[in-house]
Amino acid sequence: MKQKILGLTATAVVGSSLFASAAAAGNVVVKSGDTLWSLSRQYDTSVGEIKNANGLSNDFLRIGQVLELPNSTSQIPKSNQQAAPTVTPKVSTTTTKAVTYVVKSGDSLWVIARATNTTVSELKKLNGLKNDLIRVGQKLIVKQATTTTTKETETIPVTTPVSSTPSQASSYSVKAGDSLWKIANQFNITVAELKVSNKLTSDVIKVGQVLKISGEIPNSEVPKNTVETKPASKIDTMIKEAKALIGTPYVWAGNTPLGFDCSGYIYYVLNKVTSVSRLSTAGYWGIMKPVTAPSIGDFVFFTTYKEGPSHMGIYLGNNEFIHSSSSGVTISSLTNSYWQKRYLGAKRYS
Repeated sequence: MKQKILGLTATAVVGSSLFASAAAAGNVVVKSGDTLWSLSRQYDTSVGEIKNANGLSNDFLRIGQVLELPNSTSQIPKSNQQAAPTVTPKVSTTTTKAVTYVVKSGDSLWVIARATNTTVSELKKLNGLKNDLIRVGQKLIVKQATTTTTKETETIPVTTPVSSTPSQASSYSVKAGDSLWKIANQFNITVAELKVSNKLTSDVIKVGQVLKISGEIPNSEVPKNTVETKPASKIDTMIKEAKALIGTPYVWAGNTPLGFDCSGYIYYVLNKVTSVSRLSTAGYWGIMKPVTAPSIGDFVFFTTYKEGPSHMGIYLGNNEFIHSSSSGVTISSLTNSYWQKRYLGAKRYS
């Protein structure tokens, strides 16, 4: 995976010279209001190709960032050009090669840092991680090797793109029949992101309410010749929603972010990806299909204060599960002596 960054002299990084130098090298400089979606439309490419060419792991851009635009015969949109100064004869190009590592079962940031002779903080910085959670199969950047080359070039007249309106939705007015889950799917974002953007503490919305949207335009409005991003699976979405509630206090019979008991927590999280009734732990045990060994996204059951299934959680892999315990929503290990003795089995909701 390679990420190309244009290295410019102090005289070049001024006004439109930055855009001119970038265009001469087959790149574009991110301006205020730019998104991966608007750039892909503007330069006749796709979001996925831009991310692959620049080694991007997410859709975040920063003003002044220089991006390589793949598969484009002209890096300046033909329908939107104006004259600009020529580039300087000397161009310095800095190439950064990322050394990556694929997460295996049992890995942690600390284990990977030790194995690759780096630090946890450096791993988090290189990969834009906000916490220590990683998943099996995830590709992490562990080191970056940078080389700079300078070469003489001819003076090339170029044009610079004129700012255009981004093709990104910014707000949405709630209609009858809408839910946070439906709106999130429509704009290729998660319920959690939608709630954070609008500072919502519950899933209750009302007709006419205007919500801030940080995602791309709805799938129904995406042109047929563009590449659409594959949505996250229901299991990934459910686990993301489950982890977003870590620290929520325990409340007997609770089934809202104000407080959960174990089955109320499962009811709340499951309804982020499907429709399920509010049942007790024994009730969920009765309607789910038994499995020999749990996979990520399956449900694990225990006998605690009474005989039979009386506690449950969601299996995360690596012998870990997330649940609402007496101390609130937390992650525990099946190898813990308390849970190991009380483990009844695993089931799957289909």
